[in-house]
Amino acid sequence: MRWVCYGLIIINVAFFAWQALLVNDESLMRGAKEALPEGLASIRLLNELGDQADMQLEVRADAQACDVYGPFFSDLEAKAFLRAVNAFDLIGVVVEEQVKLKPYYRLYIQVQGSRQKAQALINRLRGYQLNAELVSEGDLRWTISLGDFESQDEIARLRKKLLIHGIEVAVLDKSRDYQQFWVYLNPGSAAHLTGSLQEKLIEKFPDIFHQQKNCKPVASGE
Repeated sequence: MRWVCYGLIIINVAFFAWQALLVNDESLMRGAKEALPEGLASIRLLNELGDQADMQLEVRADAQACDVYGPFFSDLEAKAFLRAVNAFDLIGVVVEEQVKLKPYYRLYIQVQGSRQKAQALINRLRGYQLNAELVSEGDLRWTISLGDFESQDEIARLRKKLLIHGIEVAVLDKSRDYQQFWVYLNPGSAAHLTGSLQEKLIEKFPDIFHQQKNCKPVASGE
């Protein structure tokens, strides 16, 4: 009888331990779910997505590459290229791009009096080891140019130096910005630019490049 009692006690202990483990597992699962932020989709295996998995993969694979030609440095040149390929039933569009570069500064001195006085001032400036030249055309005609500068600090030092000698320096902001144009053709267009058409395009537009960029298909040719 003593061994029977011991056996029953061991069975009861094992049963209660198993129940405690089940309760702890359920608590952990609830805790994990509660820890997820609201609105966050639960993680699923790819094979659990079914038809939705196919749809997502098709969307990712739908990105197409347009054939892009350029750069052209005038709108007329880009449109001439587009007309040449339009004649072969290729659809495209001209896209303008603004290229932004670091500006620079042109320093000059306004000349008062005769040309002889201007030349005398030029000689004086050259004595200060400056590159001074008389401007004979353009917006700064009959002024003395001190050249182009990149640094504001250098300009400030030069203006301060010349002001000590009673010479005032003016600054003109200059831009290096420019426009360029690209011709976007519908995906797969490059396969049709072969043979005599390709030779004609290379002869007429020898400096352009071909590349591919992800884009939506071009809707029209103009």
